[in-house]
Amino acid sequence: MEEESTKKLRRAAQLLFFKSHRNPGIKGWELRKALGQDYTKILKKLEEKINELGLTIKIVSDSGELRTLSDPHEVLSNCRFFISINDPLTITDLRTSGWSIDEIAGLTVCIATIISKEGKTTRQELEQILSQKLPKWKATRLLSKYIKAGYLDEKEDYIVLGWRTKSEVDLENIIRYIFS
Repeated sequence: MEEESTKKLRRAAQLLFFKSHRNPGIKGWELRKALGQDYTKILKKLEEKINELGLTIKIVSDSGELRTLSDPHEVLSNCRFFISINDPLTITDLRTSGWSIDEIAGLTVCIATIISKEGKTTRQELEQILSQKLPKWKATRLLSKYIKAGYLDEKEDYIVLGWRTKSEVDLENIIRYIFS
């Protein structure tokens, strides 16, 4: 029985650490299929172990709402589960993530602009702002990258914050810097 529990714990960690397409993590229904009906109990044990390493399991709905392992299975089924760090990253850490400083700065500008525009703005406005410091072609490419990665989302004719921004970025900190 102990060996089976250890196998499921390892499998859960493997599923959460890898990307699914271009997004991190895995959906709740996929975890249930791979680990069984008691997958939330397995994830609670895994979270205890990874917390010692400064990591946590984050659960986020498609709309960007953070959820917990205590939520009903029906709610968790369509949520994305992934592993995130507890502590904020330094600029040096961010640069080792595979993103250039231009890409990180551009995303920060986009997030700050959207927040200052009460949660939505147009693609043209973001491209114009980014084009003040970057070539137009790069600004367009970066916006597309942020949308594909889930940091921004296109809703009708507007760009809004995506699920990854809501779950991975300390928005309160950004708001404090914008309005201080």
